[in-house]
Amino acid sequence: MKDYWQNYIDGKFVDGGAGVIQVDNPGTGEKLADQAIADNADVDKAVSAAKRVHESGFLTNMRPVERARMVKKIGAYLLENLEEIAPLLSMEAGKTLFEAKFEVTNAARYFEYYGNQAETLEGRSIPLGSAYYDFTSYEPYGVSAQVIPWNFPMEMTARSLSTGLTTGNACVIKSPELTPITQYFFAKAAEAADFPAGTVNIICGIGGTAGEYLCSHKNINQIAFTGSVKTGSAIATAAAKNIVTTVLELGGKSAGIVYEDASMTNLRENIRKGIFFNAGQVCSAMSRLIVHEKIYEEVVGLAEEIAKNMSVGIGIERDEFANNMGAMISLKQRDRAVSICDEAQKQGAKAVTGARKLNNIENLNVVEPISAYHKECPTCGAKLFPVVHEKIDKNDPEESKADKVCHCCGKKFMVLFGC
Repeated sequence: MKDYWQNYIDGKFVDGGAGVIQVDNPGTGEKLADQAIADNADVDKAVSAAKRVHESGFLTNMRPVERARMVKKIGAYLLENLEEIAPLLSMEAGKTLFEAKFEVTNAARYFEYYGNQAETLEGRSIPLGSAYYDFTSYEPYGVSAQVIPWNFPMEMTARSLSTGLTTGNACVIKSPELTPITQYFFAKAAEAADFPAGTVNIICGIGGTAGEYLCSHKNINQIAFTGSVKTGSAIATAAAKNIVTTVLELGGKSAGIVYEDASMTNLRENIRKGIFFNAGQVCSAMSRLIVHEKIYEEVVGLAEEIAKNMSVGIGIERDEFANNMGAMISLKQRDRAVSICDEAQKQGAKAVTGARKLNNIENLNVVEPISAYHKECPTCGAKLFPVVHEKIDKNDPEESKADKVCHCCGKKFMVLFGC
């Protein structure tokens, strides 16, 4: 693979005005490559190129079916290059090779699905009487700024880029600093699909500088962002000043409810997929289980068994979906997980298994999967992608519906950190 990756602005791969950033392999801790970093001037160039394409009318003057075919070609390109893209994604994100292939396939699916919608975007005719003729017609926003998270860089880019192009928008993608490398293939795919230069621009920049500047840019007409509530709030505030539409996905806690008559076979599969997929780094992960008290101990034992038997290590060495897991994205995230586990135990938690760095390997960004039990919930509000199994009574439906994210609720918790 290349040891240096550039930004993509106005149809050309270019260096970044802010220098380079090192991208590491989370599975080994070793340097993977250098990535060009954009400054504000690079953002201006990317936005200007996208605006030029929008104002040219290229994307809207063509028949929708032609635009649909171009969008679907991007998906086809991803599938054709799956065997090249997936290993790179596995190495830059730490995920298993199976998960990487799954993500690239899903990314292609977005272009297939939304490309097929291009011919279905129809307005309305509204009857108001003989003296009136009232109708609606959809138009693109113009320039779409898309800020991508590190946990699913291919899939999240595909989701916003496919919809943006299908509806006739030119796009500026701000790739994540931790996983920017595979964005290269969206640039190549756009070229293969014959989109004109400036339609798709991909820049990697620091969120607090280039990202913030992009989202507050006066020539941006729409923003898509996936990330933290704090950053999403800041983006919404910046967008409001320019009266710009925003689409924000800010994650949250996701609970599963386990009733007394639940199938343990089903539950086993749901715990495996719900929290350990992608090393638990999923905004919609099944971060809690609310369990009927009659089967509480059985569920604790089941979760312990799953965690103990999880094979954790270098993702690219794991090519099949099994009871396995790759690395967390960075040492910072790993150490944060460990510190929260330590703090929970100081406050009364009991670690059933794990809750430490894997085999004390300093350069491997993994935490041994754990299950813990404690009487209070000091960690249940943490954005750490945890599974929390809460002991409640099945016969109290209001308790089941409640979204308890507290620090001292007095209930019993069993916590699995799928890190």
